[in-house]
Amino acid sequence: MAGTFTGTVVGYVAKDPEARGNGPMGFSIPVSKGKDKPTTWVRVTVWGKTAEYVAQYIRKGSLVSVSGSIELREFESAKGKGTSLEMNASSVTSFRTDSAPAQGGGFGAKPGFGGPSDDDLAF
Repeated sequence: MAGTFTGTVVGYVAKDPEARGNGPMGFSIPVSKGKDKPTTWVRVTVWGKTAEYVAQYIRKGSLVSVSGSIELREFESAKGKGTSLEMNASSVTSFRTDSAPAQGGGFGAKPGFGGPSDDDLAF
């Protein structure tokens, strides 16, 4: 019997979300265990009403919590072989930043959390 990996990632959105194909939105979240540790990039895809919410309110630097199914994919590029961690999100919660709606838009925004400035981001 096949299983599914699910999980939650919390982090700052690396760049503004982009449309992926016909309907879904996508964005990436870098995750690191420390300054001298390698960064793992999580590619997130959202669909439907959640994609509409992401398109309207999530921007580069937004602090988000994303839950969904996780898949590890292998790829080959000019730099060689690598792996990509991809998440098909079932929910996105944004923590209050300058770009989030004051009342959260019904998707779980939490007032009182500030986001980083562009100078705080490592990319």
